[in-house]
Amino acid sequence: MLAVAVTAAVVVGDHVALRATADRTAAQQAVLWKGDWLEVRGEKKGWLKVYDHRHERAGWIAAKAVKQIELEEASAPAVRAVVDFVRDTPGQESLGIAYAAIYLKVAPKGAIDAPVMIALGAMADRLARRASSTGGDAAAAEQVEVARSWGIVMGSVEQLDGARICYDGAAFHAGLALGAGPVDAATAVLALTEPGCEPMGLGATERAGRDEARLALLERVDPTRVGGPVGNQLRVRRAEIAAQLAWADARTGDLPAAAKRAESAVSAFARVDKEELAEDDEAAYAAAAIAVAASRWAALPAAEVPGLELKLDAGEPGETCVSVVPKKGVASPPKCTHGQVWAASLRASKDRGAAVIAVEPLPGWLELWLFRRGADGGWMVDVLAPSTDGPDRGYVELAGWSADGEHALIVREARAADGVHKSYEAITLGTLAVDHASPTLAGAGAAKKWATAEWRQRTLALR
Repeated sequence: MLAVAVTAAVVVGDHVALRATADRTAAQQAVLWKGDWLEVRGEKKGWLKVYDHRHERAGWIAAKAVKQIELEEASAPAVRAVVDFVRDTPGQESLGIAYAAIYLKVAPKGAIDAPVMIALGAMADRLARRASSTGGDAAAAEQVEVARSWGIVMGSVEQLDGARICYDGAAFHAGLALGAGPVDAATAVLALTEPGCEPMGLGATERAGRDEARLALLERVDPTRVGGPVGNQLRVRRAEIAAQLAWADARTGDLPAAAKRAESAVSAFARVDKEELAEDDEAAYAAAAIAVAASRWAALPAAEVPGLELKLDAGEPGETCVSVVPKKGVASPPKCTHGQVWAASLRASKDRGAAVIAVEPLPGWLELWLFRRGADGGWMVDVLAPSTDGPDRGYVELAGWSADGEHALIVREARAADGVHKSYEAITLGTLAVDHASPTLAGAGAAKKWATAEWRQRTLALR
């Protein structure tokens, strides 16, 4: 409890003027926003004489534009009630942050619990999202400054589509330390592991370390204890991060660890309850599907193709050089990559005149290398990419070969600015021309018969 009670005036609206005198036509000293607080030092004709600590100036404000609060322990219950009320109210974040911060000052000993800290974090996180959204929420940027005046730390993180404002998560960590219940804990860990707030340009080692920490946070909450859309969000996030770590482990040469990560990713994704998948979560679900599809080869044993051998040799530092060696005939020239070559993905046409291998240069971006033997017995190598827009998230995989070995059915799925696009394509191996393309397997025409049972069993394209 404070030794001397101070009366605070919390601004409850946006674009509120602090005036030089108790007159609506007086000079404007500052513009105030929801959650700004002023120290009350007097009153006159419906106006309050105040001191604005954020702008470090005195002035007058209309009494109806603020809510007065005595900064003493007796005010705690009423202040807490407001925090609970506005926690999930869009547009009221900076006001809720102010009330939460005041509650932390006036609450009696032992009354500060996990729910109030998670509420503070949830409002700060939502305000950061509002400030980052396109479409112009003019007040959000000003309200962020109000939040910062209460000690909320927000920073700018560069992303492909521009800078994003992100909350540092201090209140979430405090709430978890205080023993947050399952629902509150889920709120905290989902916010703390938000991929949109991961900085770009990290090295592989630093990225893997951050992903390890993110996955450890997510594993603190059992998705079955929260259920519904939130449980799905936890599973989707786990699957995506575990898939990324499968790639990272494989790149360090730890294939057993990579296999465990991939199995964990596949398991988490398989447990998503599609009946409870919220519309707002569909984009994250699709992104996770792509990440899992790209790395799930880590969980499968190396493939054996009779009459054809996959040869992997070291190239320049960090490189793997790939060639295929037929039982009869010459080997293909080696093709080298700094990406992860998934040996389990080797597949060959019936006549062994064509073979494919999956290569993941970056986590979540899986290419298909197509080896083709020409009429002279020599080999050509082509790289089939998920899309032509550059690496983001995507995969391409073989669904099957035609009976004559001259065609193949492949699947491409990639994320773009306007969503995720999938294409089933029948291609001619001799020219790589796309003979037919469809967004669904059913629309692939006669080529859908080429899809193997083995592919149908393991693919995520048919999810």
